[in-house]
Amino acid sequence: MVQQGRFVMIKKLLAIIFVFVIFSEIFLVQQFYSKTEINVNFTVTSQGYTTIYISGIPSNESVTLHYGIENGPQESWIQVFNKEMIWNGNNFSATIGPFTNNTWISWVFYDNSTGTWINYEDHPFWNWNLQINPTDIGQTYAIVLPNGSILITAIGRAPDLFDVHYGLASGPQAGLPWSNITDVVMTYNPLWGNYSTLIGPFKPRQWIQWVYHDLTTNLWYNNYGKNFAIEDIYSPVKIIGINYTKFVFVTGQVLGINISIYNGYSSSQSIDLIITLNNGNYSFESYLNPGINTKYISISQSLPQGIYYPEILGIDNGTVLFANPMPPLYIVNTTNKKPISLVIVWNMHQPLYIEPNGTWEQPWVPLHTGQDFMWNGSMVGSYELQALLINKYNLSVTIDFTPVLLYQWETLLHEKQFNYSGIFPGNITYDIKAINFTLNLYKKLTQEGKIEVLTVPFYHPLMAIEYDNGWESDMLAQILMGKNFTRYVFGINSSGIWTPEMAFNMGLIHLYNESGINFTILDQQAFLPYVTLVNGSLNPDQPFKVEDSLGDSIFVLFRNTTLSNEFGFQFFSQSPYLTEEQLIHQLATIYMSNPGGIVVVALDGENPLIFNPVTGPYDLNAIYSAISQYEGSWLITQTASQAISSHNYSIITNLPENSWDLNLDYWNNGYYGKQLIWKNVSEAREYLVSLTIALGDQISPIVWTSPRTTPNSTNLVDSLWNYLYVAEGSDWTWQTGPPANGPSWFKAQAIVYSNTIINTIKSLMNNITLVSIQSSHKYTKLKIENKLPYDLNLIVVVNNGTFNASDKIILHHGINIIKIAIDDNGNNEFLVYLFAPVNYNEIGAGVIHLTQYGFMLKEFNYSEQSSQNIDSTIYIGTILGIIVLSIIIFFIYRKLR
Repeated sequence: MVQQGRFVMIKKLLAIIFVFVIFSEIFLVQQFYSKTEINVNFTVTSQGYTTIYISGIPSNESVTLHYGIENGPQESWIQVFNKEMIWNGNNFSATIGPFTNNTWISWVFYDNSTGTWINYEDHPFWNWNLQINPTDIGQTYAIVLPNGSILITAIGRAPDLFDVHYGLASGPQAGLPWSNITDVVMTYNPLWGNYSTLIGPFKPRQWIQWVYHDLTTNLWYNNYGKNFAIEDIYSPVKIIGINYTKFVFVTGQVLGINISIYNGYSSSQSIDLIITLNNGNYSFESYLNPGINTKYISISQSLPQGIYYPEILGIDNGTVLFANPMPPLYIVNTTNKKPISLVIVWNMHQPLYIEPNGTWEQPWVPLHTGQDFMWNGSMVGSYELQALLINKYNLSVTIDFTPVLLYQWETLLHEKQFNYSGIFPGNITYDIKAINFTLNLYKKLTQEGKIEVLTVPFYHPLMAIEYDNGWESDMLAQILMGKNFTRYVFGINSSGIWTPEMAFNMGLIHLYNESGINFTILDQQAFLPYVTLVNGSLNPDQPFKVEDSLGDSIFVLFRNTTLSNEFGFQFFSQSPYLTEEQLIHQLATIYMSNPGGIVVVALDGENPLIFNPVTGPYDLNAIYSAISQYEGSWLITQTASQAISSHNYSIITNLPENSWDLNLDYWNNGYYGKQLIWKNVSEAREYLVSLTIALGDQISPIVWTSPRTTPNSTNLVDSLWNYLYVAEGSDWTWQTGPPANGPSWFKAQAIVYSNTIINTIKSLMNNITLVSIQSSHKYTKLKIENKLPYDLNLIVVVNNGTFNASDKIILHHGINIIKIAIDDNGNNEFLVYLFAPVNYNEIGAGVIHLTQYGFMLKEFNYSEQSSQNIDSTIYIGTILGIIVLSIIIFFIYRKLR
C-alpha cells in the first residue's frame, strides 16, 4: 500500500512538472514574440510608385497593407485600398501607386493570421504618413525653446537622408560669414510626414542660419535664394500661457486674448507686447510685477474667414525678450451661409446578462446605470449621467437604446426579487432607483424633442453575417421585436435604426423597408469610398438615399470617421478644456469648407465614460457645454431625422458588406471559439425551425418578451425562439478569442442558450414512443403514442432493411395508428424515423444534413419478432384460457345436474 501511494505521488509530481514545462514554453514563446520588433520602411520612385516594407512578422503569416489617400497627415482618408503584401525573404512588401507629386498617403497593416492591426507606435488611430515627391521641399517651421535650443521641422523628400547644414551668424542677411558650421541628419517623423531635429542650445540673441542638403540626391535647398535664419531669443521674461476668450470668432467680433507672462526678474518691468496678425501689428504697453502676471487684450477685427497663426513679441527698450507663436485663431464668416448640422448619435447597449432560468450572471446593467462614478456629490452611472447632461444643456441628440438593454431595465423594475448568481458588487436598491429615474428622464427628453430614439434589432445581432446565413426571417423578427419594445418603453414608433456594429449589406434594405425603417447610420470610411453614385455627389456631409436593385431604399447618414474616433478614443481621456478646443476647432474647419453640411458623430454612448471614469464625465460635460455655447449662427445640433428632412440628398447603390471595423473579422475570423458559437447557433436553429414547422407554426415568430418572465415568453416554443435570438447576439463572438479576447463567460452564454434549445427539443421528442409494429405481407401498422400536448405534422419513414416507405402524418396527442405500405420483407428489424418536413430555404446555414424528407426529429429501432412472439403468446394463452375455462364450466354444469 505504501509503494502504491508513492507511485501515485510520483505520477502526480510528473504531471505537475509536465504542466510547468508546457506553460514555461508558452511563456517563453510569448516573450519572444512580444519582444519582436516591427520595422517599417519605404521607397518612392520619381514616377510616384511607393514600396512599403514591414519586418518582424513571421514569414508564414499573411499581411494586408491597408492604405488611403488623404488631404494631409492624420486626416480622413478620401480613398481607401487594401493590398496583400508579399514575403521577399527578409520582410513583407507591397508596391502601390503611381501617385502624383505632393499626394499625401497614409497606411497601417493588418496581420490576417492573428487578426491584429499594426498601427504606428501601436496607437489605435495613428498611421504612417507620407507626401509623395513633395515640390515644397524646405518648407520650414522653427521655434526657440525655453532653454535656447531650436526645434526645426521641414518638408523633405522622404525617405531620403535629409541634412540641416547650419552655422552661427551675426544677423539674418545673406552673405554673412558663418562660424561653428555643423551638419545634422534630420529624423523623419512618419506621424506627420516631415523631418525634424533639435539644435543648440545657443546664447541669447544669437543668430543661426541654415540650409538643407538631401544626401540621397545631393541637392541643396534654401529659402528662395537666401538662408533660413532665426534669432535665438529667450529671456527671464516668458510667455507661459495664451488663450482666446472664444475657440471660434465670427468676423466682426472683438478678439479677447488672455495672456500669462512670467517675469523672472526681481523687479517690475515695463514692456511692449506686439501681436502680429494678418500682416498687421497691434501694440500694447504692459507693466509686469515679479512672478506670474495675467493680462487681457482685446482687438477689434474684421478679418476674412480663415485660420490664423499670430505671433507675440515682448520688447524692452528695443530688446526682444521673447517671440512666441500664439495658438491658431479661428475666424468664420456667417454671411449668407447656412450653419453646419451636428448630429450626435449614441449607441446604448448591453447584452443579455440573464440565464434561461432567470438568474443574473453579470452586474453591468444596474451598475452602469447607477454606480460608475461620483458626479456633483452623488454616485451616478454612465446612462444616468448622459440623461442629466442632455437635460442640462441646449442641444439635441439621437440615441438608440438596444431593446435588450431596455428589456433588462424593465426586468429590474418589474421583478420582485433580484437573483444574482454571486455577490452583487453594489447596492441593487440604489441602482433600481437610478434606473427608474434615468428611464423617466429619457422619456421626458424624448417628449420634449431633445432626444430622438432609434430602435435596434432586439438582441443586437451581427446582421450582415446572419443575412448571408439565410436567417433573414430571424432578422426581420428581431427588427420588429425591437420596434415593439421601443414603443412599449417610450411610446414612439421609431423610423430610424442603429445597424449593430454598422455591419451592413444591401440585403438589409428590404428588411428595413418591410419593417417601416427609413434610415440608419453607417461609417464613412468603411462604405462611402466603394459605393456607386447614381445621382448627386459623394460629399460625405449630406444624407444619402441608398437604393437596391429591387427599388427598395433607405436613407443613410455616414458618420465622420475621424471625429467619431476622436470622441471614442481621445476626447474622454484628456483635460476638458482641450476636448472643447479640439472639438470646436474641428467643427469650424468643416464649416469653412462645407457650410450647410451635416457632421455625424456616432459611437457607443457608455464605453468612453466606463473606460475613462476619472476624466470621462468632465469631458462629456465639456463637450455638451461647448456645443451649447456655439449653438446658433454657424453650428446647430439636429436629430438624425431632422438633418435628413432639412437637407438635399444624393443617391447611391452597391454598398459593400462591411462594418465600422472595415471587415467582419471581429465576429468571424476563423478562431475556433467563434466557429463553435456559430455552429451551435446553426444547430439550435435547425432543431427549432424543424419543431416549429412540425407544430404548424410560423418560423421566426415575433415574440412578446414580457419583463415579468425574463427571458421566457408565454409558451415554450416562443421561449425557445427568444433563446435563439439571444444566442444570435453579436457580443458573444465579439468577446470570444482574438482580437477582443474578452471574458470566457460571453462564449459560455451563447453556448448555454443554444444548447438549451437543442436539449429541450430532444427532451420533448422523448415523449413520443413507438408502442408496437404489426406487419403483414403488404402493410405495416405502427402504433405511436404522443404524450405532448401538441399535434405534430411529420413525415414518417419506415425501413425494412431493404426498402423505405414514407407518408405524411399528423401525430395527434395520444395513441396514433399509422398504416404504411411496406411489408416485413422477411426481415424482423424495422427502422422508423420521424422527420419535420423542412427544406434548406427554411433552415439556411445549418450543420446537420437534411434528407429528402426533411430534418430527423426522432428515430426508433424496432424488432418485429419480439413483438410478434409476445403477441402470439398472448393470443395462444388467451385461447387456451378460454378452452380451459369452457371445460371447467362444462364439468360444473354436469355436476350440478
